[in-house]
Amino acid sequence: ASLISYLVLYLVIGFDVIKASITKISSGNFMDEKFLMTIASIAAIISGEYAEAVAVMLFYSLGEIIQDKAVDSSKDSIKEALKLKPEFANLISQGEIKKVDPSEVSIGQKILIKPGEKVPLDGKIIKGSSNLDTSNISGEFAPVSLEVGDEIISGFVNLDSSLEVEVTKTYKEGTIAKIIDMVKNASVNKAKVEKFITRFAKIYTPIVIGLALILFLVLNFATDHTVKEALYRAAIFLVISCPCALAISVPLTIFAGIGSLSKRSIFVKGGNSIEALTDIDGIAFDKTGTVTKGEFEIAEVEEISAKKDEILEIASVGEAYSTHPIAKAIVKAFETKKVPGNLNNIGGKGIEFELEGKSYIVGNRKLIDDFNIKIDKDYTSNYVDVFVADKEKILGIIKLKDQIKDGVKESVSDLHQRGVKTYMFSGDKDSVVEEIAKEVGIDYYKGSLLPEDKVSEIKKIEKDKRIAFVGDGTNDAPSLASAYLGISMGSGSDIAIETSDIVLLKNDISSIVRGIDIAKRVKKIAYQNIFIALFLKVVVLGLGAVGYVSMPLAVFADVGVALLCIVNSLRVFKE
Repeated sequence: ASLISYLVLYLVIGFDVIKASITKISSGNFMDEKFLMTIASIAAIISGEYAEAVAVMLFYSLGEIIQDKAVDSSKDSIKEALKLKPEFANLISQGEIKKVDPSEVSIGQKILIKPGEKVPLDGKIIKGSSNLDTSNISGEFAPVSLEVGDEIISGFVNLDSSLEVEVTKTYKEGTIAKIIDMVKNASVNKAKVEKFITRFAKIYTPIVIGLALILFLVLNFATDHTVKEALYRAAIFLVISCPCALAISVPLTIFAGIGSLSKRSIFVKGGNSIEALTDIDGIAFDKTGTVTKGEFEIAEVEEISAKKDEILEIASVGEAYSTHPIAKAIVKAFETKKVPGNLNNIGGKGIEFELEGKSYIVGNRKLIDDFNIKIDKDYTSNYVDVFVADKEKILGIIKLKDQIKDGVKESVSDLHQRGVKTYMFSGDKDSVVEEIAKEVGIDYYKGSLLPEDKVSEIKKIEKDKRIAFVGDGTNDAPSLASAYLGISMGSGSDIAIETSDIVLLKNDISSIVRGIDIAKRVKKIAYQNIFIALFLKVVVLGLGAVGYVSMPLAVFADVGVALLCIVNSLRVFKE
């Protein structure tokens, strides 16, 4: 009756563990902690220790439940990212509005976004204006006001008024879809420490089983222990040796790291990216859109043959129909309702047009040279220069500069404090790059570089250093791919995001500093867990081999070490 009662309890409590072991035996890949628990408990039953066999399964099952809870806890922030997925889109078709799956909407179609709804697809606002909550994407809680002509990103939440949007990207190509894909697949790309644990468990398990068998044979044939006692001692040895602390806590630490980073709008493509972030010796930045805002402002207007207002008015009239960032800055500086005549866009150089019966040109130095207009040959400038001329002489020069992002100087200083050297590579002219680099404190800089030149610079440095490259444009993709670690801004081009290993949705360099701190904490805790687990296992295994550990204590020791490592893993979330 006692045997039957214990067997029923044993099968009820340990059914899942036993079933998993049997299933894995048939596949040939069974050397894991569940298999150890199964043979250890069966050995206890054979030796007549029924209560201990039940205790093995009971403690192990409780440990598994607690481990699952810990994993669920670490998944919370990742689940939040997955909640970003929009459930529907209001498609405007033939004057009617119908709810459809976002994946059914094509580029060029129009959708309606009502107050309180998530933006389902990336697009451009063609009707209406509203405040939007961008915290899902950027992590910033201050609402952003958008109006006609502004880009709108999937994942934003509309707060005030209805918006009509023309879709510019399919759902699969949109911001939210890419974030969700990164989160889902992050656990696939394992860090080196995770791969080590996987290999370790495959070697460790058969060795432990072999040692338990040797222990049984020695105790049974070389000492006065009975078969029952020798088998019981071998079973204790197997229980103690279970590697669940390592098998669970290290992947959990990496997973918690992925969750902690995503909570701060830093999305990684796997544990290997976290580990790479701790190994970098330097970071190379693209300039525009990374260190600077990519938004120009007028720094100065040099009067040569005309007054400031006249120079700005002529330039503003000519640039009124351009979407170039420089043109926008000029138009913003001087509002006019005058319309240019015979406007001719000269690719890569500027524009030619007529205003009130006179001909004008507005553009760069190459345009001035093409029209043979005289200028001081020694003229140099640290600005982006827009020359305004009337085909005979220069009227004036509008000098613009790109605005440095807030907090860049502080972030560069923080990187230096962490022993990370900083570089900046740009296609802009050397004088501009030098001025910005010196202002924010970047160690090494170089301008006038083509995309292939940036790759060459990175390869030179990577002969003796590991470099992360940070960029956002299509032209940055080769550098992102060739660097030891590619980091892209979330507002960047599709190909930049696809090529990179880490995406910063806040478009803020300070996220890199925070990411490095979290990654280092993850790596430190993972190696702490390996040391804790192996050290305590060796100690208890030694005591178990000489008979100082009972079966319940062996189970408690195994589960206790696992829980200790799990609690340590959750320190990743600590600020």
